[in-house]
Amino acid sequence: MWQVWPIVNDGRSVVRLGNWQGRRGRPGRMKTMARHVRISRRGAAFAVSAVVLVLFAAQPASAAVAEGLAAPYLHIQLALANDSMDGVNDAASTMAAEAEGMGAPARMIAATARALAGASDIETARAAFGPLSDALIAYGEEVGFGELRIAYCPMVDKSWVQAGSELRNPFYGSQMLTCGSFVEVGSR
Repeated sequence: MWQVWPIVNDGRSVVRLGNWQGRRGRPGRMKTMARHVRISRRGAAFAVSAVVLVLFAAQPASAAVAEGLAAPYLHIQLALANDSMDGVNDAASTMAAEAEGMGAPARMIAATARALAGASDIETARAAFGPLSDALIAYGEEVGFGELRIAYCPMVDKSWVQAGSELRNPFYGSQMLTCGSFVEVGSR
């Protein structure tokens, strides 16, 4: 039960939960969000509700591979699967910038995405896509993949991340578009 305790004569109050008393019969120290505020019982309930909502809404952005990483990565994966370089360099640059803003856990993604952003032809891009995929998979194994899946190509002994249930091999493109299989997270 919430209680409002006056603490001084100027109208300030302390909100407390329960009837816990500190030593010598004095009210215990406040361990909630409101210490010296003007707040009613209804206001206290609202404040607690607001804090709970904020805490749940403020879950880390990395609860699964962030959209800022997934969208450009998937663009690169599909472009390479379609034997195209359209937008690959721009998507890799976008991915590098997004990963740099995520700090240490995504540092390897940023480095490998920058390397891919400098690719001048599709073979170089495919070679750089392998390390980028490895970095994204390592990151995703920590934070989760959401709806994304890991696929593995035994011909190049490399994995990649993709959406959907139809294999689209970025390492061989139209030569071997469906080469590979989906694998479980952590099994590669």
